Amino acid sequence: MKYKIEFDLEKFKSGVNSEFVNAQADLDGDWICYAYDIPMDRYYADYTYQRQVRKEAKVQVERILPLPLIGDVVIDTGVVLNASLFGGNPLYHSNSTPVLTPVINEPSDVFQLAKKIDAISDEGLMHEGVLHAAYWKEAEYLKEHEGLEMRAPASDGTKGIATVAGQLCGVSQFLLWMITNPEEMKELTALVGRTFMRYIRASRIFDNAQDQDSFYFASDVSGLMSPDFYAEFCAHHEEALYREYATSGLRFYHSDSNMKQHLGVLHQMGVNAVNIGPMISTGDIIGQCPNMKVFGQVPPVRVLWRGDPDLVVDAVRCDINDMKAAGKDLSFLTVCTAGSINPGTPLENIKAMMWAAMEFGKIRGEVRKELASIPVEFNRKELVNQV
Repeated sequence: MKYKIEFDLEKFKSGVNSEFVNAQADLDGDWICYAYDIPMDRYYADYTYQRQVRKEAKVQVERILPLPLIGDVVIDTGVVLNASLFGGNPLYHSNSTPVLTPVINEPSDVFQLAKKIDAISDEGLMHEGVLHAAYWKEAEYLKEHEGLEMRAPASDGTKGIATVAGQLCGVSQFLLWMITNPEEMKELTALVGRTFMRYIRASRIFDNAQDQDSFYFASDVSGLMSPDFYAEFCAHHEEALYREYATSGLRFYHSDSNMKQHLGVLHQMGVNAVNIGPMISTGDIIGQCPNMKVFGQVPPVRVLWRGDPDLVVDAVRCDINDMKAAGKDLSFLTVCTAGSINPGTPLENIKAMMWAAMEFGKIRGEVRKELASIPVEFNRKELVNQV
């Protein structure tokens, strides 16, 4: 081992964001199911069981690495809650996250769907579809039994326009129909945009969060589109939502896909924080968008999941060095994976990532000489497949 990792939890908690860069990790339902050999169909369809499993997993994880890596949720629906308001029943499988049955089977179905959705009240959008009904049932349970305040489903952010359109059509069909039936797909993305405008507004009214000045999108499908198609079909609708709900605050964009070719469009949209695919380096991002905050860029598969702690530390060091080389303050960096944490990722590697942020991401003081002298053995281009 190159590094002797001795993680000081109290030092980490007290110094993050002041002494050294922030670092974070979120373990989702997929990670939990893999770690504890739980069938995904039961986890995602049985919310009473899901609640029990999450509590037990949280205790076990924090016994090994005492950090809040498993967050509190009302229900974990995978990635389909927002799109479910447009219709479509969830389909569950033992080894994958839920998907929705297609709502749009022919391009012309868009117009009938628009007529239906446009007639629903703003408040009604939060309750439309089977998953929203389940969401509110669980929210009421948590309030009654655990004293948790009920929160609406979309105050902080939503899935991106392209991802929702892909969930409603099927991703391959949506990508094809943008070419063969552009008018119908423009109507679809416009429908999602104007519906989300109302859905988010209703959520913030419920939460009494009308003054909140931050918003996020999560949209893996965006990376499957060319920059021109993304700009033509989706970006202007997302920009309108940012203008409404993050006027001058945080505009965050997440995608597991390679978004290097989209940085120019994101910059034009006023996006000021990103967590995007591992093929792009911190230096690439800052080179095109000098004032962008970067959440990443540790590769989640080849490094955090399949690598060893030494490789994790070297990947973190590269991100930190790229930020310094660009002349940026390290407050612009949050150390984390470039995308979601994969099922099977060992907690030892997550601990190594946190330790690396603490030891090498010094905002105050210098990196210890014996650590600074260790060579970095990480090459993004050689290690991460370029697509």
